[in-house]
Amino acid sequence: MKKLIIYLLLSIGFVVMIMPFAWMIVTSFKLPSEVQQWPPKWVSKNFFSTRQVKVETKIGALRTLKGISLSEALSFTSSKDDDQNVLNISVEDDPFYRGKMTLDITGYDYIEKASMDNFSKWIKSLKFPQQFSTESPEKFFEEVFLFYYSGNSPYFKRLNYISNLEAKINNAISGIELVSKFVERRVSDKSEQTRFKDFLNKAMENLITLKEDILKYKAGKSLVLTNDEINELYKLLDSINLVYGGKNELTNIYSTKVVNVISQEKDYIEFYLEVYKYFKRLQVKRVDKPIIAKVMTKNERIALLKENLKRLPESEILNNLIVSEDFDNLPEKFSKKIDSYFLNEYKIETSFLNNLKSLVVTYKNLLIERGVDYEQILKNGSFDDLIDISDKILSDSSSYKIFKAKVESISYELENYKSFLKELILLTDHLDLVRKVYNNSMNSWKIIDAPEFVKAVRVRNGEVIEIELNGIAPIYLSDDNLSTINLSFTFGEIIKNIFQNYVDAWKAAPFGQYYINTVFVATATTVLEVILASMAAYAFSWMNFPGKNALFGLFLATMMVPGEVLLVPNFITISKFGWIDTYYSLIIPWIVSVFAVFLMRQHFLSIPKELFDASKIDGCSHWRFLWQIVVPLSKPVIITGALLKFVGSWNSFLWVLIVTNSDKYRTLPVGLQNFSSDVGTLYNQLMAAATFSVLPVIILFLFTQKYFIKGIARTGLK
Repeated sequence: MKKLIIYLLLSIGFVVMIMPFAWMIVTSFKLPSEVQQWPPKWVSKNFFSTRQVKVETKIGALRTLKGISLSEALSFTSSKDDDQNVLNISVEDDPFYRGKMTLDITGYDYIEKASMDNFSKWIKSLKFPQQFSTESPEKFFEEVFLFYYSGNSPYFKRLNYISNLEAKINNAISGIELVSKFVERRVSDKSEQTRFKDFLNKAMENLITLKEDILKYKAGKSLVLTNDEINELYKLLDSINLVYGGKNELTNIYSTKVVNVISQEKDYIEFYLEVYKYFKRLQVKRVDKPIIAKVMTKNERIALLKENLKRLPESEILNNLIVSEDFDNLPEKFSKKIDSYFLNEYKIETSFLNNLKSLVVTYKNLLIERGVDYEQILKNGSFDDLIDISDKILSDSSSYKIFKAKVESISYELENYKSFLKELILLTDHLDLVRKVYNNSMNSWKIIDAPEFVKAVRVRNGEVIEIELNGIAPIYLSDDNLSTINLSFTFGEIIKNIFQNYVDAWKAAPFGQYYINTVFVATATTVLEVILASMAAYAFSWMNFPGKNALFGLFLATMMVPGEVLLVPNFITISKFGWIDTYYSLIIPWIVSVFAVFLMRQHFLSIPKELFDASKIDGCSHWRFLWQIVVPLSKPVIITGALLKFVGSWNSFLWVLIVTNSDKYRTLPVGLQNFSSDVGTLYNQLMAAATFSVLPVIILFLFTQKYFIKGIARTGLK
């Protein structure tokens, strides 16, 4: 019974000790949304073969550029990046990177293109509450729906809209109260006074009831009001009659303070409902099948990239890169090649080039906004031709005036500046094209089945799905409620999903460099400490000299001093030596350990004195006796001390953080802070990084545990 209780307690203790490590492992496999899930679960969707992902269709272009280099950013022309024929679907869920994706759009209404003539006739019947573009039906619908429903701050955003509508009703009620105070004084006809007072009281009651009704719409499943709710709100506003049929001295004031306030809101809603009704009436076709796409292999993406690059204009710089078959980070490499070309061809400094690239991008964006095809002008003419046209259409732009002033200033520094600027504009444009082709190719998915108007499917960073359409404006597929997509995974893809956090964590920081630094520093400090501690322990155990015991006691006393107290003096010393951000600062201060000296001394004292006497008779020196007899006999305790030192050095955080400034010298524990910021902590990636950081130490302990146990058990025995 006693043994059973002991085993039970040991089992409970083992579970309690292993639980945090097990939870760390489980968390490292989880999706971001699952980390904060309550109650916590020991499983993750990453282990499943199918998954549903919440999505939302977005109108207009979405910015999805990530990881762009500084050299590329200086050449990035944002105005030319918008793709007008892409349906953007935002992933409102955890990101995904592989699998077979099914977007069930079967039965969705659409039309290839609306008739401009019919649209022009219909638009004349509308009463516009504010200005929208009418250059094309598609542009008009996009602007209206962005304003009302799909923009960053849509007009029909539930809480804002209901609060604003409540405020307008309160203003109308206040207007009635104000008018009521002056009825007897301003309206001379007694019978008119009575009729107007009764009408105002009734209007007040209606507005109070209306406010109570509309406040119910503050609660809802969606952040934006649904079309059914908008219809209901319009009916509520339309159901109350606020227009007074009579005429008196206060009717104009009443109309301004009350009627116009509510009627203006009715106009906004009525305009939207009329547009939406016409928009739906246009869509006479229906989608007959879903979109099914599968992630491409890397080789398939490279093949697609090669095919797409062939369609770009010829470029000797780009051709040299393509011939080398090195397609990883192609835009960045192309950007660096362009920089090298300008630096060598025009003999300029890097800072000078970077300033001009930024300036040229601003100039190009101005031309794009005014609809100037600067690329065609430069190909057919000169830089002077472009400046002549710019002088005419950009004369009112302060940004252009700054550009002209800068151009004039560099004309004194660079003789052939016109040729330089012409090439810079064209090559940075070419870089934009290469970047777009590269991103589209590397994010493309293989279409398995789809409607005939679907040209390509892309998934960017697992966060945005792009459906490139052929002959259909995206706006006509954006109104249907696509709320989820389905994903299915093969066994190999499930394994990749499980370890996705490890891949992301490894790429989040230069962990390869961190690993090299950690192994080097831990190994160096361990080897040097073993050597120095062995010699010190031998001196305190086998050699006789004055004050030996007192000196050893003084050594032991230093163990009572907290390490934090020594941080400042140690840092000052390292600074004086000029060792900040070097390996010296990580290694030298930690190659002596009083605990290791104590541990080895106690074991050395347990070695029989007869061995020393026999070796001395044979002419053995202290140095030879230490390394050929004492150290081999003390292997368990030396390995124990080495293991403790290696683990301590491997896990060192505070000192490394203080004495290093760059990733070149930082170690794994400091690297883990990359996953925490003021915004929050990526716990799943942090746990993944912590797991592959601590794994080598665990493996090392498993192989050396027998020596560790022997070393601790035999220390102090004589």
